[in-house]
Amino acid sequence: MRIQIKNLQKIKRINLSDLKKKIKKILDYTGLSKKGISFVFCDNKLIKKINKDYLRKEYPTDVITFPLEDIYFKDSLGEIIISVEEAAKNAEIYKKDFGVELLLYVIHGILHLTGYNDTTKKEREKMREKEEELLEYADPRS
Repeated sequence: MRIQIKNLQKIKRINLSDLKKKIKKILDYTGLSKKGISFVFCDNKLIKKINKDYLRKEYPTDVITFPLEDIYFKDSLGEIIISVEEAAKNAEIYKKDFGVELLLYVIHGILHLTGYNDTTKKEREKMREKEEELLEYADPRS
């Protein structure tokens, strides 16, 4: 299992070792422990640029995923870009713990890389259900 994390933001302090343990727990639980995965934690300025450059959308978002598993990267799920700024804002809006909100974004990204989508109401409901299951498993205090 390879978990790479780059923290490119200074908005909120992140306990990277604790987060990495929870990511390992999630990957074990989902049967993905043999896959590599990469995370980039950034601010809204960077995620807005990535959103514009790759998805042609001119606004910041919370999570962007790039699947990398193909003929060249058989052992890699992909890369997940997460806006810590959005996580902090939403944690405040929804009165949630920042660490729990950030972990939810991590889970959301992993689910996207494993085929879950949230474009229709039915897909969103299925994804939310799985997010809650994984969140409870990885962090029972959530």
